[in-house]
Amino acid sequence: MMNQQRIYQQPVQRKKRYTCLLLALFAFTPAQRLWAQLGATSLNGPGIGISVDYLPPSRYIRPEDSVKTKSTTSQQRYNFGAVFMLSSYVDTATGKVRNWSLSASGSYTKLINEDYDHRIFPEELLETQLALQHFRSIGNRWGMLSVLSGGVFTDMEKINGKDIFINGGVLFVKQHNRRFSYGIGAMFTNSFGTPMLLPALLIKYQTDSRFRIDVNFPEKISVSSSLNKQTDLALAFRMRGSSYDVENAPDKKRLMGYAEISVGLENTWHLNRHIDFVASGGSILYSGTTFREKNLSEMFSDKPMHRFATNYFFSGGLRWNFQPRKQ
Repeated sequence: MMNQQRIYQQPVQRKKRYTCLLLALFAFTPAQRLWAQLGATSLNGPGIGISVDYLPPSRYIRPEDSVKTKSTTSQQRYNFGAVFMLSSYVDTATGKVRNWSLSASGSYTKLINEDYDHRIFPEELLETQLALQHFRSIGNRWGMLSVLSGGVFTDMEKINGKDIFINGGVLFVKQHNRRFSYGIGAMFTNSFGTPMLLPALLIKYQTDSRFRIDVNFPEKISVSSSLNKQTDLALAFRMRGSSYDVENAPDKKRLMGYAEISVGLENTWHLNRHIDFVASGGSILYSGTTFREKNLSEMFSDKPMHRFATNYFFSGGLRWNFQPRKQ
């Protein structure tokens, strides 16, 4: 009987470790916060985007026994993002590129928590950020991407220096061909109190066929097609994550990490050469939250996983592309 119990516990412990690693990768990786998380309304270049997401009530799954409780949480998210090109230079003789850009982003989340025996989740979450980005060619196929950002990530109950997260780093990007590029490097963050280095990975792949495949890790994987000149339809698998400094969390833990994985249909209408209207909807395959101390030693430690049951979502947004869309 004891042997059977050990065999049962090992897969459960392994599952917890995998879930913990998933949250660490997508909620605490600074690269996740350097660009606005606008979902289907994400910017592909200089421009401004706004979107609204609605996640209806989802039942809370408590961590101690994975029981789906009567408690529910719904979310309303209001997102903003803007990217401005500060300067751009191309050497006509060598083809080398240098450019500077500035991005601003913000997201406000309203959480409606009902039928909980005690408080677990905050009622509001806010993230605002400014990021400066520089790219320069350093070879025929290699380039260097440098980023520095700072922002406030808070539950809005008490905003102080602990809510300010600074992120930055360098990635070396190789343009393997016109369709595929990848980057490796390191990012630093003060999310855990003291600055620390984390590895960073960037992968981009895009085809030009009728059914376009677009891989932009760590943001999305999508397959899309143009229904006509004014409309595109895509099936997208997306990852979203962030971390916040919170005041009244379980066991008085200050760092809240949130990770979300979704799949859905995204419909884009090109209203003119600059403005797009985007509507999307689908399923939230996974959403989970952890609370931990702001210590490096706790980054990959097993913590209770506060999860929500599989849910669906709806989103709508507008995107203004500063550069006109190709006809």
